Amino acid sequence: MFDLKALKNRYKSLPDQAKAALWFTISNFIQSGISYISTPIFTRIMSKGEYGIFGVYMTWQNIVSIFVTMNLASGVYMRGLIKYDDDRKRFSASVQGLFILLFLIWLLPIALMLNGISELLAMPRGFILGMMTDLFFVMSFRFWSVQRRVDYKYKMMVFLTVFNALLKTGLELAAVMMFEDGAAARIYAMVIADVISFGILWVKMITEAVRDFSPKYWKYSLGYNIPLVPHYLSQVIMNQSDRIMIKDMCGEDDAGEYTLAYNLATAVQILTQAILNAYNPWIYQQIKKKNYKDLRSFSFILLLLVAAVCLLLMLLAPEVMFIFAPADYYEAVKIVPTVTISVYFIFLYSLYANFEFYFEKNSYMMVASTCAAMLNIALNMVFIPQFGYMAAAYTTLFCYIAYTLFHYVVMRIVLYKETGLKSVYNDSAIFMLSLALVAVSVVLLILYDHIIIRYLTVMALIIVLVYNREKIIKVLKQNKKEKDPS
Repeated sequence: MFDLKALKNRYKSLPDQAKAALWFTISNFIQSGISYISTPIFTRIMSKGEYGIFGVYMTWQNIVSIFVTMNLASGVYMRGLIKYDDDRKRFSASVQGLFILLFLIWLLPIALMLNGISELLAMPRGFILGMMTDLFFVMSFRFWSVQRRVDYKYKMMVFLTVFNALLKTGLELAAVMMFEDGAAARIYAMVIADVISFGILWVKMITEAVRDFSPKYWKYSLGYNIPLVPHYLSQVIMNQSDRIMIKDMCGEDDAGEYTLAYNLATAVQILTQAILNAYNPWIYQQIKKKNYKDLRSFSFILLLLVAAVCLLLMLLAPEVMFIFAPADYYEAVKIVPTVTISVYFIFLYSLYANFEFYFEKNSYMMVASTCAAMLNIALNMVFIPQFGYMAAAYTTLFCYIAYTLFHYVVMRIVLYKETGLKSVYNDSAIFMLSLALVAVSVVLLILYDHIIIRYLTVMALIIVLVYNREKIIKVLKQNKKEKDPS
């Protein structure tokens, strides 16, 4: 019998860090869940071409964001809030002020060369202006949300995340149904929703930046992030540049099919990103305290969970595709397993890269990311014209495997120099798990027409997870809630 009181008491007994991680994960799932629930509607009220245009716009926005914002609200901000805990307000104000300055520096040439940029990106001028507006307001939320994650304060963040997701989806659906140009309607509605949702945080960001700053923190932030710009840019290229190349080489309809299949496959990334966002402060603190034993066991449990969710999505890909899109998208189901495995390797390399971030060895990150992105573009240029848009999924997976191996080697080098240890992870177990998951993804392409076998496998996987739930929860609860006082 379900015991609500026992469940409530168990929740109350959780440390603050575990509660925050739980709610950050829930809010991310709600936010992305709303997006995914609305996907079947968008794929039916928008043409494949319009859906492809929207996907390409989002790719360009992510690329432009790297240059305009330098991703200052990512690794350097979280790292600095922990490192400069005794002077957090000034550090926070300084980094936000640096972003505003960078934004204004970029805004002038963009405004002066708007027509040229519009032709270069093959987008209307209104899309570019909307993109810049959206970036400014979204960054205020990103700065604020990192502060909340570091302090394990989740209530207001959960509320605002869910509110924004509901408002954005509602406005986008209404706009697409009201206006003839579905892609433009959805893009402008998204911008309006973000302005409404994050307006107060935008004012707060500007007020804090004007009130206090320190050149020392500008120097630290630029020194930390400039080497990472190629890394962040390369990540976007590996994740999303395929859509631009497919649109140019194969057309807007193929870009629409690829965008849908890629988005469905990367649904697992909702979970992995939520885990990383929630636990990265804890991971950095364990590295700082040299508490590698807990980090070793905890990280492998997380990796097992990610692998299990990847496998579950791959097994149910045909049914998921049937729900989320009309029949003319169905051919793209063949790339779902390949892209899903890529998400697994994205999570794995992040575990290795945490040591590079913590010990500020960012030059390694820049070299690895740049090489992987260049390889991805080169492979796409060779194979997409020959084999169509599906080739892009396989080139992406190949590059992420190579990328992960590089970061594994770099982690060992950095770790040995800084601590004298060769590794803190169970390398042999991780290798076997990764190899098994890749092998299963190949087999699944053959089994997609064998429903009974797939469903029996799904049931077996769920039984294993349920049977071992206590062990999993026990490991997750071993993490201490304390924020490092040093």
